[in-house]
Amino acid sequence: ADAVPPTLPELAAQVAQMKADYDEALDTCWILVCAALVFFMHAGFTMLETGCVQLKNTQNILCKNGLVVVIATICWYLVGYGLAYGEPNTEGGSFCGTSHFAGGGFLEEQASGMNRWRDWFFQWAFCATCGTIVSGAMAERTALTGFAVYVAAMTTFVYPIVVHWTWSGAGWLNNDTRTASYKDFAGSGIVHMCGGISALVGAAVVGPRQGRFAADVDQDKFVPHNVPILVLGTFILFFGWFGFNPGSSLAMKSQADAFSASMVAMNTTAGGAMGGLVVYLLEFVLTQKHSVGALCNGMLAGLVGITAACGSVEPGEAFVIGGVGGLFYLAGSA
Repeated sequence: ADAVPPTLPELAAQVAQMKADYDEALDTCWILVCAALVFFMHAGFTMLETGCVQLKNTQNILCKNGLVVVIATICWYLVGYGLAYGEPNTEGGSFCGTSHFAGGGFLEEQASGMNRWRDWFFQWAFCATCGTIVSGAMAERTALTGFAVYVAAMTTFVYPIVVHWTWSGAGWLNNDTRTASYKDFAGSGIVHMCGGISALVGAAVVGPRQGRFAADVDQDKFVPHNVPILVLGTFILFFGWFGFNPGSSLAMKSQADAFSASMVAMNTTAGGAMGGLVVYLLEFVLTQKHSVGALCNGMLAGLVGITAACGSVEPGEAFVIGGVGGLFYLAGSA
């Protein structure tokens, strides 16, 4: 007997399922590629910090950046992801997640169409980035053991709980019961501020490098020992930011998603460029010297500044935000 052709409702259901499958594949490909770009930022951090320190301390910096990746991965898997994105501990303003520790429940949720694997990977890249920010702030005066303990604490408890408050959709700073919620598109006030405040406290505790700012010590010994590596690291970080910010759109299955990610990429470029230009020019006016380090740090300051608002401002505003970020960098370095 001839096969009975499908009815219109059956065809509609098949088309809807095909579209859902393609949408999931497109979103997953986009997020995995962006997460890989964010992970590649560790090469940038490593090169930047290695170029800035004295030659004798390069292996210490290299080892620290390697430790960040391996420690953060284990801590994020065992505890961190669950605290960040697990089921809330209370409704209407949760403090931390209470499930999905060590990958628990991922297979069960996959059966219902929830791709926890993808989300874990993307958020892991952000978590590891937060952990490595402090490395440069305390370079050349922190033991590997103490740094390892810090990274474990940061990626197990500190950063995941901050993420739960803000990005989980159930935390006390951002949930459905609030009329005004915390907004941060890609993490200026979550990834960078969390790592930055930790770095500031750590630097205050350990103090400056031995002999730094001492009148009887030649300060030239503290200048970056490898400027080309410093610049290479800066450009690697700038490159990785195109996974950090556009990737935070978390989707690439529609025209609206494509437009959003493209605007974010443009704003990211504008912020980094203006931050670098502002710092470079002002540094030249103040010192009458051309400073490659100022240019690189200015770009990074502009990138950090635009990260929170990159999905909700126009490029002209992004230039302003990046420039203000550069000014904050100069003020903090004075």
